[in-house]
Amino acid sequence: MAKHVALVRESEAAVLLDKKSGRYFRLNRIGADVFDLLSAGKSPEEITETLLARFPAARERIPDDVRRLLGQLRAAGIVVDR
Repeated sequence: MAKHVALVRESEAAVLLDKKSGRYFRLNRIGADVFDLLSAGKSPEEITETLLARFPAARERIPDDVRRLLGQLRAAGIVVDR
């Protein structure tokens, strides 16, 4: 995770603030969970498995949604590879 990023949680969502660019990114509840898990050091695969266990009804969508969100966050400079 980039050091210049802050997460602010709301009731059912979250907002990521890129302090460097001033841009905001709104995340739904699952997106915020992805961010939390990534911040805790989980790999994309571990994140996907955790979400599949939490939301079995969304089994078809979760793997692609996680990949897409991580790709968008990388492109925005929010997620940086170590």
